[in-house]
Amino acid sequence: MTLSTTHRFDSIALEALSRRPGIKWTLFPEGVLPLWVAEMDFPLAGAIEQAIVEHARGGDLGYPAPTGLPGLREAVARRLAEKHGLATEPDHVMPMSSTATGLALSVRAFSEPGDEVLLLTPLYPPFKKSVELAGRVAVEVELVDDGSGYAIDFTALEAAVTPRTRMLMLCNPHNPVGRVFTREELERLAALAERHDLALVSDDLHADLVLDGRHLPIAALSPEVAARTVTLYGPTKAFNVPGLKVSFAVAQDPERLERMAAAGGGLTTPPNVLAQRATIAAYGAAEAWLDEVLDYLRGNREHLLKRVAQAMPRVKVHRPEGTYLAWLDLRAFDLGEDVAAALAERAQVGVNDGASFGAGGRGFARLNFATSRPILDEALSRLERVLG
Repeated sequence: MTLSTTHRFDSIALEALSRRPGIKWTLFPEGVLPLWVAEMDFPLAGAIEQAIVEHARGGDLGYPAPTGLPGLREAVARRLAEKHGLATEPDHVMPMSSTATGLALSVRAFSEPGDEVLLLTPLYPPFKKSVELAGRVAVEVELVDDGSGYAIDFTALEAAVTPRTRMLMLCNPHNPVGRVFTREELERLAALAERHDLALVSDDLHADLVLDGRHLPIAALSPEVAARTVTLYGPTKAFNVPGLKVSFAVAQDPERLERMAAAGGGLTTPPNVLAQRATIAAYGAAEAWLDEVLDYLRGNREHLLKRVAQAMPRVKVHRPEGTYLAWLDLRAFDLGEDVAAALAERAQVGVNDGASFGAGGRGFARLNFATSRPILDEALSRLERVLG
């Protein structure tokens, strides 16, 4: 593998990454190149690292206030307004430990056991898990491949609504297919929610990882839509700090946040102080780092699409508009029931098996291209030997 180093991320060493003790680098056997879980291999933004170190040196690792460190909720509200057009007040921001926690709390807050929750699948697995663990019914409405990308089947979605339907849970930008939904699509979803009086919960965790166009939160459509919506947002994906465990629920109706807090029943905790400090630094001083990352990710995306088209023509993949995840259609190959296991064994590449993402995912794989170009090239070369 010989590539000239043209960017500082190109020099990220596989040897150093493989010594990391985190789950990304320890799930698969030695020798398997892991491009699966949604975290990036890029170095931490200097502003975030400095903020964490300075806070730790200050010696204040005591309990934070329930509303967070000074300036935390203000930083989130300011970023949502300035970056994504969602005007909100700091008092409408609730700190949490993770977006998965927000999914679980919202299901318990806005529905009862036996109620139905609409999901647009294939979808990040914690959505369905949060519904089923709460004793609710997950109703999966498959996104459809229209030849140029994935689209919402609004006819099927409308037909899926019953008298027991209470919620519509959205992932935008969508994980795993990479769609960034348009204003028209969001308006149609909002109209459906209004017709059937559904609570809207939108996971916007990848909002800062839009590669084409601009992210529009569904809650930003109108005050009426915002009144029935909880937006889940945070810095962990875009600024690559998932291990810090920090996220936020945002709602224009404070009563919705109160219901979510009550649904936790004392079992949930706020993010730790270092995670809070990192968030303030990310949203206040790390934008140049994020711009560099986005530019590199766009290059990786185009590189991946070109190599797949040239060397693996039977693999189908649409250009992701957001996220750093490629959704690979491998149904043309005989890879068995567990695609990920087959690729780990035959190609020595670790990916997520599509079946775990629900209806429409069987025969697919999710590949994370947020790594160095040489590592991505090595993974593609290994896949070509099996899928070429």
